Amino acid sequence: MKKSVFFAAIAALVLAGCAKNEIYVNNVVNNYDEVSFGAYSGRTLTKGGPTVDMNLDSLKKHGFGVFATYTQLDTFEVLAHDKGANDNFMANQKVAWDGAAWSYSPVKYWPNPTNGRDADDQMISFFAYAPYTDSTSVDTTYGITGFSTAEAVDNPTAAPADQTSHVHNFVHYTFAKNKPNVDLMWGYKEKHVDNTDPANPVITYDINNNLTRTIDKVHFKFQHLLSKLGGSQEDTINGNLTPDDPGYVANGLVVKANAEINNPTNGFGADQGTKITISRITIGSAPEKEGNPEVEVTDKDGNPIHYATGDQTAKLDLYTGEFKLDAAAQLIEFHQEITNDPDELTANPATADNELADRLKEPLTAVADFANDLPKGVTANAVNVYKSESDPIILVPGTKPVVDITITYIVRTYDAKLPKGFSEVPQTVFGRIKFDTIKKNTKYNIVLVIGLNSVEFSAEVEDWATGVVGQVWHDDNGDGVQDPNEMYDVYDTELGLPNNL
Repeated sequence: MKKSVFFAAIAALVLAGCAKNEIYVNNVVNNYDEVSFGAYSGRTLTKGGPTVDMNLDSLKKHGFGVFATYTQLDTFEVLAHDKGANDNFMANQKVAWDGAAWSYSPVKYWPNPTNGRDADDQMISFFAYAPYTDSTSVDTTYGITGFSTAEAVDNPTAAPADQTSHVHNFVHYTFAKNKPNVDLMWGYKEKHVDNTDPANPVITYDINNNLTRTIDKVHFKFQHLLSKLGGSQEDTINGNLTPDDPGYVANGLVVKANAEINNPTNGFGADQGTKITISRITIGSAPEKEGNPEVEVTDKDGNPIHYATGDQTAKLDLYTGEFKLDAAAQLIEFHQEITNDPDELTANPATADNELADRLKEPLTAVADFANDLPKGVTANAVNVYKSESDPIILVPGTKPVVDITITYIVRTYDAKLPKGFSEVPQTVFGRIKFDTIKKNTKYNIVLVIGLNSVEFSAEVEDWATGVVGQVWHDDNGDGVQDPNEMYDVYDTELGLPNNL
């Protein structure tokens, strides 16, 4: 929304008797433009609350918060502490979507040119986070729990000799144990990636600091500060495609069949082939000790794992985008169950994030008709495990989690010679994945590959903020085996498990 107000020159001619008095009033105010915002999130999911995915639509629903500092002719980087100018322009200002544009109240305006100057050198710096949280009524138990300012060292060599730090804004965050965790996003202007060394790309970010008045919007791109394990992400690029449609993309927590056989009569999902249905999938953090006698469970580097006795707290620096734990990087325990059992689902009636996708779930009643009583089940096309996701597992950046996965599924193969008309083999398989150090702004995918002669787990990682729509297995050599280089990701982790038939 743009408003420009001009008071044009007003000439008043006043005649008194025979005298002629001419009075000219020239009151020109260059109120260049109000400060306006633009924002977008990559086509990715995060948490705007316990039951809300923070894609762009949800960002519009929940809004974002802005802190802004007016530094006159100084840059933000050399702002003197004694000026007391921090957050003197906006302090946790909510910016909301009004259906057509981002708006806020009260509206603020860019500084006008200083008298005697041809150009406007007065500067304002803007910093943002999402989802917006009201600091006066914040839930202090988990998620975004408050805000603060503190001195932070940025780059002393670039500052005057007597200025090695300045005041930053911090968003306080708490990782909850056994609760849905609210995600946290940081707003920046642009991202630059130097791929001179592809194995170690250098990523830098521009921020909205030291801006002068402009007719353009102050744009924010939002990236995730936390990490996400599993979950689902619907394919909104290609429309509402089914898993059997060309172009369908599955990612997050994914299941697929990998038949290493050459027998079309046993085709997966066919009414006279093989159908695989799932009863339950559980994902959870591994125990600290296990076995008899008990031994310590170790992470990928061989170090014993330990869980935080309470909630983990951390801070986001809105100037640098750095997100750091306040204490040692201990793990957070978590557990999630995806099932088709209505009694178990009753424990979480408000959400369906732990409900299996309809095409995968094992029927609750006895199967008499192979073709009609069973869904299509798991096929060679990867599908999302969740019916819908509203509670992804949030991982703490900087930790090295050990994740246990158990899947219970039933393999049925049509055979008219058998009394029931099909064979029926239930399976429960356990696997463990040890992750490298969890990176912020990252989504870790779990792929469960079920085959007639093996079941495998593989873990993938992708940049959560780029909108990359999942990893896809390309059977380049045509051998039906998921080779490490066929996922095109150096972070792939596969875990071989026993044969299921």
